[in-house]
Amino acid sequence: MIKNLIETLLRPFIKNEEDRTRLSTVILPSFIVRSGYYLLAYLIMIVLTRTLGPGRYGIYSLTAVYIFTLMNFASYGFEITAVRFTSSYLSKGEKGLWKGLYHWSSRSLFFISTALAAGTAVYLWMTVYVLHVAPKTPYTLPLLVSCSIIPIYAFINFYTNLLRGQNKLLISFLTDNTVKPLFLLITLVIFRLVMGQMSLPAAIGLNIISFVVAFIFIFMIFRRMNNIKEIQAAYDKKTWKKFVGSLFLLTCVSSLSRLDVIMLGSLKDSVQVGIYYAAERYGAFLLFFLYVMNMIIQPSIARLNTPEDKEKLQRMITRTIRWVMLFSLPVFITLVLFSGQIMRVSGSEFSPGKIALIIICCGQLINIGFGPVVNFALMTGNEKYNTIYMAIGIFINITLNLILTPRMGLNGTAIATASSLVFWNAALFLTLKKKTGIRTWIFG
Repeated sequence: MIKNLIETLLRPFIKNEEDRTRLSTVILPSFIVRSGYYLLAYLIMIVLTRTLGPGRYGIYSLTAVYIFTLMNFASYGFEITAVRFTSSYLSKGEKGLWKGLYHWSSRSLFFISTALAAGTAVYLWMTVYVLHVAPKTPYTLPLLVSCSIIPIYAFINFYTNLLRGQNKLLISFLTDNTVKPLFLLITLVIFRLVMGQMSLPAAIGLNIISFVVAFIFIFMIFRRMNNIKEIQAAYDKKTWKKFVGSLFLLTCVSSLSRLDVIMLGSLKDSVQVGIYYAAERYGAFLLFFLYVMNMIIQPSIARLNTPEDKEKLQRMITRTIRWVMLFSLPVFITLVLFSGQIMRVSGSEFSPGKIALIIICCGQLINIGFGPVVNFALMTGNEKYNTIYMAIGIFINITLNLILTPRMGLNGTAIATASSLVFWNAALFLTLKKKTGIRTWIFG
């Protein structure tokens, strides 16, 4: 019944046999898995917020953001390299080069990610606990312990993208979207029921274990699906190094995308971080339909990106974003009208986040209105503009945070983040309109 309903809703976007095949083999399974992930993610957040409270949840959240940022520095280039060259080599039957890529990337990623994790841990230990040149904060010990996640997280993403490059999309989605969050949710609930309470060390420890379980799962799946022992490895290190190096700027810029949480943690206390992060997670509900539609139109953008099909491409994008807005508006209205009640789901201490939630939702709705600008840029060879405007947006975010957060707290952070995202989308929209003649926004 649910499958038929989803097919009915999405069928206006399916125009040929290739799209129909993707609907049943890629889009629908991914839609279902992603829906399950959203449910699991919000259940985890509710369990954590209601048991930890805003202060300890803020420490937990900021620690996760720091680790995610460091992991991006360690692995972003290798993720894209894995999916791009895996697809290319296997489609050409060049299994030797694929095995060489796997071995070279694995060794490089292991060295970089473990060096970054160990270096970060040693730096924290020496500056805070040995030399005493840096103050000990509530974040110090959680960060020190959580450094162990960096190489694990990096390899989870690496193996996930190897499978995506082999078109094993559904199984690649399961690790991050089902296995890890489901294990974490179950263990959090069991711990809470058995112990009667949840401590911050316990929450961080269970989170680390969930990463280990996810890595074991994806590694075993990869090894079972790929028998590479009998393949003779071949190497093209010069090409691989050049490609990874070309992604360095994008890696650096993308790794700084969560500066809002980091700056709020630097300028205010962990209570405001916890409330803000919860508000942001609730606001992310708005992006669900945009995520699904992006999956649908990515191949169509690449296929229709020709002078002859320009009108078809314009009609498809306009129709798509209007459907996205139609689905998103009820969610927006609900989040805004019931912002106070929604924040109280996490506990009464989270009520001050209702204004931040409204600000975040307004910013996200404007971004939805500008359409799939990022995907359009990537599919039409204009990715450099995405990097440029993302970097400028981060600079705007930092500047506004320094001005607004000390005066307005988490609401100032919300304004800074929403403003920088709106600039990023608007500037990219105007540039792509000038370069391609295609208008990606809702007004067509």
